Amino acid sequence: MTETAAIEPAAPDIGKATSGLRAALNLPSIRVLGDFVKKQGTGLEERDIPDYEVLYFPEGTSTVYRVGDREIPLNKPCFVLTRPGEVHSYRYDPHKPTRHLFIHFWLKALPDNLLTVLQPEAPSVIPYQGELLFSLMKQINVIAYSKPEKLQDRGSLLLLSLLSEIDALAAEEPPDTNRLPPQLSKALNVIDGHLSSPLSVEQLARRVGWTPEHLSRSFSRHLGMTPKETIVRKKIDRACRLLLYGRKSVKEIAFEVGFADENYFCRVFKATKAITATDYRAKYYKPRYEDLAPASEEVSYPSNRVFFGDF
Repeated sequence: MTETAAIEPAAPDIGKATSGLRAALNLPSIRVLGDFVKKQGTGLEERDIPDYEVLYFPEGTSTVYRVGDREIPLNKPCFVLTRPGEVHSYRYDPHKPTRHLFIHFWLKALPDNLLTVLQPEAPSVIPYQGELLFSLMKQINVIAYSKPEKLQDRGSLLLLSLLSEIDALAAEEPPDTNRLPPQLSKALNVIDGHLSSPLSVEQLARRVGWTPEHLSRSFSRHLGMTPKETIVRKKIDRACRLLLYGRKSVKEIAFEVGFADENYFCRVFKATKAITATDYRAKYYKPRYEDLAPASEEVSYPSNRVFFGDF
């Protein structure tokens, strides 16, 4: 969610609030952040903001970002940078939900040769498809949720690293090493399409034209998990979304994600999430944000929630 127009305080004197690493290293001051999924057909009306904002859209969609008199389609995974005073708006994908992570921050003046991506003439949209920088943004949200008192030190240090990497991306073409082999992309799509039914590694390998051994090696190399682990993880992630955004029983959800035995599903769920399915629903379900949709990825902090920096 970038909808912070209703909570726009005057910019604080950052120098009064600095402490620890942030003071020593002149780090950014994080104001507000989150990881939101907007329903299809929604949008953000034209506005400008007094601070900087960095966003990451992990999937290409039909969302359009308008800044000044330019309209930029966000049809590839990308970062979006908005500078203070830039008039901008969003039209989210009209056909499917749109996820984005965002961080609002203030930053003291830096030498001109550092973080040129924050200058007004720099690109507003920087394509990026990879896990490292995506994980950095998620980790900053984790800190905001689990250790808010550490956000302005630990989170700001990570944010400066993130901005430095985005600055490098803007200066050169993104490397092709972030792209998965087409067979792996196809395998992930096959898994997503068979979450409600059994799927063996052998069947998956035949669908993509590889041997099971080569498929397993490629999964481990590019994704850090075996095909079997990936299948189980995706089933449990689907179950998490059903627990949070529906009213089906745990038994019904177990069958829907391809488990024939409810007790086995419960054991796998707890082994994967370190919490029972029933407790997971009780802990994380929030009947709020009517314009939000289920997140497509389960993360270790609540989605669709704003976190605030402690100035």
